[in-house]
Amino acid sequence: MAKKFAALLSGSVLLTALAAPPGHSCVGRILNLSIDGSAEQKAVGQLMATYINERTGTTVNLVEKQQSADGTCATDVCIQYLKPALVSMGGEQPQDEQAAYSKAKEFYLENKNIVWLKPFAFKGPVAQQAEASVAVPVSPREALGKFPVLDRVINKLSGMVTDALVQEMIQKSQGSDPAAAAKDILKAQKLI
Repeated sequence: MAKKFAALLSGSVLLTALAAPPGHSCVGRILNLSIDGSAEQKAVGQLMATYINERTGTTVNLVEKQQSADGTCATDVCIQYLKPALVSMGGEQPQDEQAAYSKAKEFYLENKNIVWLKPFAFKGPVAQQAEASVAVPVSPREALGKFPVLDRVINKLSGMVTDALVQEMIQKSQGSDPAAAAKDILKAQKLI
């Protein structure tokens, strides 16, 4: 009887472990997300930080630093813009945004070991650019190895982070706690 109970107990423990959501594999870890000093990147960064924390249990530090001109990422995750990245690649630039994204994604993975995740629906102002450029979360491949579900979590935000959502986040975070504002917005979007 004791052997049957032990077998049943170990089987239920195994099933419980297998049924646990994959997001908990990052619980207790610290991720550094770099943003530039712009209001837009602060807003997007706070939305990402809150979403990543809520979905994975990972603590996210927002690190303010200038984005690299060559499209690389010195922290675990960065927010890059497509047009400047294409310029730093050199050569002929595709006019179609999807083709340009695909070209950048392939180039940065092969040449810089940087993974370009799905682009946001947000187009941010880029210094010395005449027009806005699509914002794309990027991460060194080794960072994604340390955070096994991070790419899937961030990719869920791709169509959700729009220009309107970023402006709403900027307005709501003025004079209040940005993390609380981000949580309210993500709840309203049914993301958390």
